[in-house]
Amino acid sequence: MISPRATYGAGALLTILFASSVAHAGPTVLSTRPTVGETGRIQFLAGGIDERGRSLRNAGLEVDLDGQPATPVTAQSLSDWAAGAAESSQTWRPPLSVGVVYLWVTGVPADMLDGIHAFFQRLPPRTTVYPTIYGRLRQGRARLTAGDIGRLDEVPYLDGYRPNLIDAIRMNLADLASDPASLKILLVVTDGRDYADPKGQGPGDFTALGAELRRSGITLLITRFRAEADAEQIAGNLRDLSDASGGFLESHDQPEELENTLESLGQSVADLQRLELAVPWTWRLIPSSHRITTHFTAPNGERLSTDAGTVSIGPATSALVMAGVVLVAVVILLVWLIVRVRRQASADSDPHASVEEVLLMAHNLIRRGASPDRAAEELGRAYPDAGPLLEEVDERLLTDRRFPYLRTRPGRKRLQEIRTILGARRADGPHLPGGLARILADVVASGVPAPTAAERLTALTSSEERAAFAALDLEALAAALTVAAATFAVLGTPRARGLVVAIQDALRASEARSSGVSVGWLVRTGGPGKRGETLRLGAERTVIGRDSGCDIQLVADPAIGSAHSAISHKEGEYFLEPIGGAVRVEGETVKGERLLVDGETLEMGGGFYVFKVASLLHLKAARSIGRGGGRS
Repeated sequence: MISPRATYGAGALLTILFASSVAHAGPTVLSTRPTVGETGRIQFLAGGIDERGRSLRNAGLEVDLDGQPATPVTAQSLSDWAAGAAESSQTWRPPLSVGVVYLWVTGVPADMLDGIHAFFQRLPPRTTVYPTIYGRLRQGRARLTAGDIGRLDEVPYLDGYRPNLIDAIRMNLADLASDPASLKILLVVTDGRDYADPKGQGPGDFTALGAELRRSGITLLITRFRAEADAEQIAGNLRDLSDASGGFLESHDQPEELENTLESLGQSVADLQRLELAVPWTWRLIPSSHRITTHFTAPNGERLSTDAGTVSIGPATSALVMAGVVLVAVVILLVWLIVRVRRQASADSDPHASVEEVLLMAHNLIRRGASPDRAAEELGRAYPDAGPLLEEVDERLLTDRRFPYLRTRPGRKRLQEIRTILGARRADGPHLPGGLARILADVVASGVPAPTAAERLTALTSSEERAAFAALDLEALAAALTVAAATFAVLGTPRARGLVVAIQDALRASEARSSGVSVGWLVRTGGPGKRGETLRLGAERTVIGRDSGCDIQLVADPAIGSAHSAISHKEGEYFLEPIGGAVRVEGETVKGERLLVDGETLEMGGGFYVFKVASLLHLKAARSIGRGGGRS
């Protein structure tokens, strides 16, 4: 039976939980209050979490407006929308703030901090974060962004005697409550112990704390690991906190489950869909309120619904109402014609028909360093006709200044690889790339655990093959296994499907921990000095010149200045800046800071250098293959 457990105020996150239990929460549907944006459309976020904390992004999403089905004009995940908005404005911030409260004393699960990292790696990098690290005492107040979450690694263990959980949550609550974001989430990772009564002997009032969180419009996500003692009392305390706040609670007896749950919760937030609904012009004439309801169909067939709330539309005063009526009476025919044209244009528009939209998404994937398989997978999911559109693209578009990466040789090469993969997939349908089918058949037949199987895949396959495999959804994976079963019968069994899904999850978790870290270097291809020499770039800023204080000294080149140029490493990307001498990239003179792309040629002094960059994920895979003797 479906029963609502929380409804927050305007702009706050609405949460409905189904079938609550201590071990696992039920499926959760999330939605923000609808508002009317600057474009005049109704805007809100909607998404969901299943009973184990995983995203419901693959569930069927339906929207009702005043009880009637409504088709969103646009639907985009929070992470994709945030990436596009951040690119268009250096000062933009996502409408999301997250507080994180976690116990940091000797004896906490070893993977807990990795799980917190994984949670925030899923969120937009500019998300405001308020960390509260507690034991008996707490670290001072701090404010970070999701992109800076690695700074938490610098905090040593705190005194673990009689930890004070309630006090830590209240301190974080004060920061979150004053934050202007419309979506506020508090993540709590704890064993549940608390000594918050006046004598410090036992737990404080968790129910009162949960009610305080609810009144502040904050959504609570609790992940608990087992304490050494008082398990029944602790479980009751956290259940009271979760019930009173209307939040999500999951408890773990096995510490190794903690990291996967935290990563899944972060992905669920990132997968929230930003929806826009068109507003009929007639609604703007007279003030009115309209109710919005969202529905998800869970993988088990269960239909999950939530009332997102009401939105008010129309003039605010009676004078405006009268003015609107008069205006409509005078120009009714003209307005009617305009509305008909707009509706027809909306009905005839095809989100997949714009070559520039597909090309822009391909450019952004190449800019972020996505592999050809992963880029093709995301393009095909967003635009089913991406393959034919990219095949027919006008070559003059590739020189457009909006697509700087496609104006380079490496960018053109990567685009052609994506085209080839999309063409092959149109012909072949869902399939397991490379030698994955044989490897999966071996691990299923031998009963290898999912984490071990994921390690074997990392050692024996390329990163592109793993990316394509990890990107398969349940329907595509089932179709691919059916095709592979014609050659490897063991892959056609129900047990094989369950194990392969678990291997997917383990592979995603393993590779997510290694992504985002990159190393760069220059390779000398001509000019003074040893041809083929590798010049490693530093972790932050590398100064290149003749002086002894430079990080890279090019003393053999008389045309190099004392401090000629600098290359900075920011958020996984490298930027070149001339500081005392001329620099050219791909034949063009660099006048300010310029983003470098893998494979581009640099000219400094009398020398020529090729810039190279690789992620830590790809380097680890290469070393694993070397140790294993190569792929068979």
